[in-house]
This record gives sequence, structure tokens and C-alpha cells, in this order.
Amino acid sequence: MLTNQAPSAGFSADTPFHALYERAAEEPSDLVGEVRTAVECGMCDPRDSVEMACAAAETAEAVVTALSSPWALYTPQDAATVASALFVQLQHTADAFEQLGRALGQIAERGETQVPAPAGAGQPANLGDALAALASVSEQIHGLAARHASTTVRALHAAPATAPRPADAHETVVAVAALLAEQYGQEVTLKRRHEDGEYEDLDDGFGCGCDVTILAAEEEYNFYRGDSQWSLVRESDGRNLPDGSTVYDAFETLSTTWKIAHPQQLVDDILRIIADDADDPQDFTGGLQAVPPIGD
Repeated sequence: MLTNQAPSAGFSADTPFHALYERAAEEPSDLVGEVRTAVECGMCDPRDSVEMACAAAETAEAVVTALSSPWALYTPQDAATVASALFVQLQHTADAFEQLGRALGQIAERGETQVPAPAGAGQPANLGDALAALASVSEQIHGLAARHASTTVRALHAAPATAPRPADAHETVVAVAALLAEQYGQEVTLKRRHEDGEYEDLDDGFGCGCDVTILAAEEEYNFYRGDSQWSLVRESDGRNLPDGSTVYDAFETLSTTWKIAHPQQLVDDILRIIADDADDPQDFTGGLQAVPPIGD
């Protein structure tokens, strides 16, 4: 059912290292889309330059935060794509330092500042020193990317990987049920809502309708997908409606919204929530929070 993710086709010895970044950047993404929209609308004054530089700094820091998660990457191929994007970022940063020097030169050409000769030894750095430093930093960064980008990205992409990767939301639910049955000491039941092979992934965020029931000492939990997120509810929190359906006023949203997330990541979340709930049942909805969906 699950397929091991190995180095994918389409990345030959002649493929440039930035191809992985370009491929990933074309996937639907609100974050990438906002930047591209800003560029298309035009950036032509100091406010735009400062805001975009600050956004780039915030984004770079956000990458560090994203990579700090234990489940930040599933395979070396994921790392290859991130490395591809980061090396492209380095190249653009080098270009930005070079362009920053040109922009300062344009200020001087307008007669609105003067570029003196570099300061002597023991003297404070001046605008001439700053321009020389910008050019030097740009050259060094370009050199680093040229020496390391291709070899690093290719090595990561070629590394063996055996992470289970579901093909759709149904396979994710089935895999989670199987792992829970292996790793949890209580009864676990997969409730199928359709026959095998009859599920059509409509990408509407609500999965296939199948769910998983997990028994605890004095509670029953239900794991399911709905509204583009993975959730866990306690059956004791359910309210039966006249039409026979059940609604839940309390639920836990798991840490990833990806419909083909690594099943073990979801299982870790589920077992952590159940353990925490056993320690403090009143804090059932105070645990894991959802990451805002980037893509379903």
C-alpha cells in the first residue's frame, strides 16, 4: 500500500541544482504567491526595498524554525529540495549585495552623497569601504554556491530513503491504524466507509470518510480527517443530534495538516494526546495545535 520514497526521476547528471527548487516553487503556495504578486505589482521606492529585505530576513529565520521540528524532513530528497532552495537564496543574496552597491552608486550619481576613498588604517569605515565590502561579500557568496551547490544537492538527492509515503488520505488513515495496532496496547479499529479501490480523492479536505477508533482505559477516541486537517476526538465529548449524527464540541488538531503526512508523525501525536489526556482530562483541547494549511 505505502510506497517507499526513493530518488525520483527527472534529476539526471545534467540537471542543474536549482531544478528541485524551481519544481517545488511551482506547487500551490500562498507564501510564494504573495511574494510573486508583490513583484508583479512593481517595487520602485525605498519602502518596497526595505520591506522586501525585511521579509527576506524573516523568511530566512522562519526556515530555521521549520527545520527545527523533529518531523521537518521525511527523506534526504526533502533535504535536497530545501538545500536547492537555500543555495538559490544564497545566489540571490549575493546578487542583492551587488545590486545594493549599484543603488548606492546611483545616489552618488544624483549628487546626493559622495563616495570617498577607502579610509586608512585605524580610521572608521566610510561609504567607500562599505561599497568595497558589499562587492567582496557578493563575490564570496557566489563562490561558495558555485563550489558546493551542485555536489551537495546531488548527494542528498541520491541518498537512499525508505520513508513510507501514502498516496492519498485513505492510505494515510489505513497506515495510521496499522501503526497504532502495533504500538498501542489497547484495541484499535479501522472503520472503513468504502470498499478498497473505490475511493476517489477529490482533494476537498475531508479525506475518504474512514476513521480509526482507539480504546483507552476509560475513554474511546476517534481519529479522522476533516476540513483539511487531522483531528482526534473523545467519544465522551460527542452530542447526538436528532438526525442520528454526532457533533463534538472539543477536539485536538494534530501538528500536521498534510493529507499524505508520515503516518508515524500522526501516530506520535495521537499517543501523546492520549497520554496527556490521561494525566489531565480537563486539558484535552489545550495540547497540539494545527499548522495553518499550506496545501492539502
